[in-house]
Formats: sequence, C-alpha cells, structure tokens
Amino acid sequence: MEGLEEISFEIISHSGQAKAEIMEAVSRSRSGNEDPQPLLDSAKEELKQAQNSHLKALSDFAKTGDSKIDPLYMHAEDQMITAESFLDFATELIKTNLELAKLKQELQNQSN
Repeated sequence: MEGLEEISFEIISHSGQAKAEIMEAVSRSRSGNEDPQPLLDSAKEELKQAQNSHLKALSDFAKTGDSKIDPLYMHAEDQMITAESFLDFATELIKTNLELAKLKQELQNQSN
C-alpha cells in the first residue's frame, strides 16, 4: 500500500501533539488560574486529524485488500487510541483540579 508509512507518521504526529496539549491542560488546571479548555479543544482537533488519517488508511486497506500487518501502522494506531483514552481521563481530572482549586481559594478567602 502506497503511503501507509506517511499516514502512520501523520497519526503518530497528531496523536503525540494531542497528548502534549492534554498534559499542558492538566498542568494548567492545577492552579485554577489558567483556562485549560483551549488546549483541550486543540487536542481534540489534533485527534480528529489523526482519526482522518486513520480512516484513510482503513479505506486504502478496504480498496486494495492488502492485509499485511505493518508494525509502524500498529504503533500509530496504539498512539492514537492512547491519546483518545488519555483525553477522556484528563477531562475528568481537569474538572476535579478546577473544583479543588476553587475550594482552596474559598478556604483562603475565609481565613483572610
């Protein structure tokens, strides 16, 4: 299949960028002072691009009937799936971090 290596690298690149933005969003959420949502939105967009590349590879597989297993493509799928799961978990963690930051601020205000 032509282009599978390129598609695999696109998936890996977008998935890696998504994970980096998710981690930064989690980090920002700890203080409660910075809005993590723009980073989450950007990560979601990166994952969409990875998913589009993945869909192209699946379409190519369907068209050609080529069923050879490519380790790089398997790695790319693993990276994408990990990033998707990471986004789900991080979204919940960010909610908790923001609630905790709000409670800390309320306690500080009460003690002042």
